[in-house]
Amino acid sequence: MIKTCRKGSTLPTLAVTIAIACIFGAASVHAEPVRGAYPSANVQFLPAFVALDKGFYKREGLEAELISVRSAVTAVQALLGNQIDFIFSVGPQMPSIWEGADIVLLAQMIGRPTFSLVVTPEIQKVTDLKGKKIGVSFGGSTFSGTKALLEVYKMNPDKDVQYISIPGSQPKIAALQQGIIQAALLAPPSDYVAVKAGFKRLVNLADVFKDTSFSGLAATGKTIRERPQFVKRMVRAIVRGVIHSRDYSEDAIQTMMKDWHMGRDEAVDAYNLVKEALIPLPTEKGVELMAHWQSVALNVPPKRPARDYMDLRFVKEVMAELEKK
Repeated sequence: MIKTCRKGSTLPTLAVTIAIACIFGAASVHAEPVRGAYPSANVQFLPAFVALDKGFYKREGLEAELISVRSAVTAVQALLGNQIDFIFSVGPQMPSIWEGADIVLLAQMIGRPTFSLVVTPEIQKVTDLKGKKIGVSFGGSTFSGTKALLEVYKMNPDKDVQYISIPGSQPKIAALQQGIIQAALLAPPSDYVAVKAGFKRLVNLADVFKDTSFSGLAATGKTIRERPQFVKRMVRAIVRGVIHSRDYSEDAIQTMMKDWHMGRDEAVDAYNLVKEALIPLPTEKGVELMAHWQSVALNVPPKRPARDYMDLRFVKEVMAELEKK
């Protein structure tokens, strides 16, 4: 049922009440569904959840559904098949993009890696890992991030360590406890859990890779061409989520506690690790660095420059508009 507003009320307060009811009623009737996919409930996707909790999608006339899709391949297939409208990742879709998939990066949520290198107590520096076993998820960001970090410390990532395939954060912590591995990249809150269990956060990758486009907003080129206003509204909601997460820490912490059932200490620790990386506008350099991560993990060179699959028109317009308010 569509609600209509009628003029001519003799009571100003009633007129205001009716107007407000009509505005919000119309918004709920005409809200456009939008589906966005993320791999797991992780701090790198915090702005998307803050946008949901603070009503930023609804403000844009969008009824958002955030869907967990663990496999990057499945998420890409769902995006290209129009089963979802957006994906919140940056790196995992790059191999498909290099092979011709029509996927374009529109904005950024987190501009640094969220992982920390967690190690057993006897490891004092990264080079101590030579000859040791490291838990990774082959083909994923933990694998590419580990290899990229070892390169920074002048180690040979293919010869100096042994990789053990252990998908998932909790299994990696269990492997550390059982002595199966001596190190693993863990994201919040799992790194906090591991530290509380007696392990050591040796390196925060955000301190090493200061401009790396780690999570964001991407859509197909077809969607961008055919539904530009829809895309811009989604970009605006995400940008609001990033800015609000950055400027209102308590709201971000409460979102993690409510949506992801994190304890307050865990949520505060996670927030402190990413607060400086809440940057909505990606750089070409940052996207290229994430492409390098993927290249290292797959042992194949990038086949397309980052600028070919970046479209920053919307995020720049939105940020300019928001600055004027």
